[in-house]
Amino acid sequence: MNPSLSVSPIPCPFCGLLCDDLEVAVVAGHARITSAGCARAAGLFDVPGQGQARVRGLAVAPEVAIAAAAGLLAAARRPLIGGLGCDVAGQRAAIALAERVAGVLEHMHGAAQFRNTLAFQDGGWMTTTLSEVRNRADVILFAGTDASAFPRFRERLLTGASQFGPARRRILALLPPSEALPEELGGDLVIPCPREGLAELAGVLRARLAGRRADRDPVAGVPGERIEALLDALRGARYGVLVWNAAELDFPQADLTVAALVDLLKDLNRDTRWAGLPLGGNDGGTSAAQVCAWQTGYPLRTALTASGPRYDPIGFAAERLLARGEVDALLWISALDPARLPPAADCPVIVLGRADMELATAPEVFIPVAVPGVQRAGYLHRMDGIVALPLAAPLACDLPGVAPILTTITEALDHAAA
Repeated sequence: MNPSLSVSPIPCPFCGLLCDDLEVAVVAGHARITSAGCARAAGLFDVPGQGQARVRGLAVAPEVAIAAAAGLLAAARRPLIGGLGCDVAGQRAAIALAERVAGVLEHMHGAAQFRNTLAFQDGGWMTTTLSEVRNRADVILFAGTDASAFPRFRERLLTGASQFGPARRRILALLPPSEALPEELGGDLVIPCPREGLAELAGVLRARLAGRRADRDPVAGVPGERIEALLDALRGARYGVLVWNAAELDFPQADLTVAALVDLLKDLNRDTRWAGLPLGGNDGGTSAAQVCAWQTGYPLRTALTASGPRYDPIGFAAERLLARGEVDALLWISALDPARLPPAADCPVIVLGRADMELATAPEVFIPVAVPGVQRAGYLHRMDGIVALPLAAPLACDLPGVAPILTTITEALDHAAA
């Protein structure tokens, strides 16, 4: 490839926003963002073009590592295929392999996905898209998050021209007392509230919407007058959006907090228009959930057994499976972020990762793979699940993608069985 090639605009694969306005230059074998982007993207676009396959820490040819991985999976009775940090093609290949070896499928951000999935399964929800937030939202309520995990959230959604004229927004926030809304977000009404208290507060807001009085004051540390001020702001929205990040609701039964927020949205829609925006989708998380649903009919945390898919959102949590020794092999896929390392496991570990992944303990097998969106073209779903954006490959390399490696491992298993 031309060493001074410039490519634009292209999507960034390194968070759920999938910002699609980046300009990238390839200089001396390195991809550099020249316009748009963020600090996270700038660091992750810089990826080595070569890597070394290893078996038990020793350098080997790629085909030797693939054969070793196939042997470990063939010997396993129930492997865990986890991480799933890859593009759509990689997700599809992972499901095909899981079906071949009766494996359990779980994403590295499965705990956060689980909180949202349970709330959605129990009662449904009303959510919106990123473009609707940018073009229509006049009131935005951040519940337990400041969206800082998505560096360009404000730039991409809260500023810039709307398709329907100048955008005027009120920014509301419910944040823990020790946290503050970033200055660039502004904040017309910021109320201290612990994340564990969001469900209780949502319940009181629903009661007030129904015309009932609160039976105590304060609620979750929020004084009654502030609850009334928040209620007035919520009622006054023409198109309100409630934003939460399930990854930040890290406490027992946090799915009930998501459910409480979702129920609040339903009640608000009786008099005005409100929708939710669940943040997430990093490391291919939205694609993993979408592909698993359309391929198996179930969410993640599903085992593909001989009798068909078996969904168990509690029993098939990766942390639980590994802690209880209920899986006898771990295949960890992390092609997007080298910091997403495999969890500790008392079973053989196979890693398909970026060439610059640094592992403190050598796994049984390590196979370097190309980074989708930098070294290989592909597709990823945006966090709102509405579109799958095509990924570019500005930096050519000889490393294979996740999908070809997994397909070769599956073929090796089929040949061995024959």
